[in-house]
Amino acid sequence: MALNHSGDLSGGLNPDFEYFRAEMPHDPGMRDSATIWVIDQGGELALPRVTFDGIGESWERPWLQLNFVHADGRTLRIWDQVPGNVACDDAGNAAIRGVGPLAIQCLEPFRRWTFAFDGIANQSTTAEERAGSRSDRTMPLSFAVEAQMAAPPWLMGGLSADAAARMQACDASALMGGVRYEQICRLTGTVSFDGRTYPIDATGMRVRRQGVRNMGAALGHCQHSALFPSGKAFGAIVMAPGPEGPDAFNEAFLLTADGRKIAARIVSAPWMTHLQDSGDDASLLLESEWGRVRIEGTTLLTMFDHHNFEMAATSILHQGTARYIWDGEETIGLIERCTLRDRLQGI
Repeated sequence: MALNHSGDLSGGLNPDFEYFRAEMPHDPGMRDSATIWVIDQGGELALPRVTFDGIGESWERPWLQLNFVHADGRTLRIWDQVPGNVACDDAGNAAIRGVGPLAIQCLEPFRRWTFAFDGIANQSTTAEERAGSRSDRTMPLSFAVEAQMAAPPWLMGGLSADAAARMQACDASALMGGVRYEQICRLTGTVSFDGRTYPIDATGMRVRRQGVRNMGAALGHCQHSALFPSGKAFGAIVMAPGPEGPDAFNEAFLLTADGRKIAARIVSAPWMTHLQDSGDDASLLLESEWGRVRIEGTTLLTMFDHHNFEMAATSILHQGTARYIWDGEETIGLIERCTLRDRLQGI
């Protein structure tokens, strides 16, 4: 798989933003957050979103959010507040974040990060999650992965005037959580689960975010990202519109194999209208200077959250993997969708 190891991978962003906040912010709603998605290209397992969220009002006990899903349908999840700490690297940068059993380190800004976990997670299945069942079963899980960035970051609102305007209009910025960027990556390492250790040859996506997040206005969203064997990639996020308004946010990009990034917007997204374990349509139609680009998609490994995330009182969250096909080339990438309960069939 082609990777861009040479040149500037910062995209013009300040490398200081890659390091963690060392001190509690004055604003109780201020967040310092880092996320990794690990999508095994063999299709056997995935970590569809592992996140730490340090929030001013509970700075000493940040949120740990972890999702794991296996091809046999078993799932593991953590959504809890745990003790946290920040440590400096040899250069004196606040590059290390401990969040209970999760350790995150920025080795080189915009180039290399590591994520390691060794702990206990709640065990369930995709079918149980789809039904909204709760489980008190637990299972040990451990992993250690290194993420190498494959392209410069995608700063939300940084690709088009329309997306920038929506970010500046406050609603989109509040939903995103302030300054937020994504960076596609390739990951290597291991995952140990149920007595077996799996070597990881994965693609994924890393998120860095600082700001105040308010999900109160969220009506749903679709989020997609994938890195193909040739080195081309895409990313897309669209927030559901209100009854009388346009999308709160709509931005995407297409990345060529030689590293050229093209701004795009989502014309048609696979909004979640029902809950399906796998095989659901995840296709996208994007519009860019190239014209309209269709990316076929089908969901693979799937998790559903009825209870934990910020909008659980009104919505259901789907996270997992999808097989994407773009101009005949295939890969496995990520998918996240959230839909209001009253917009879902059979709920």
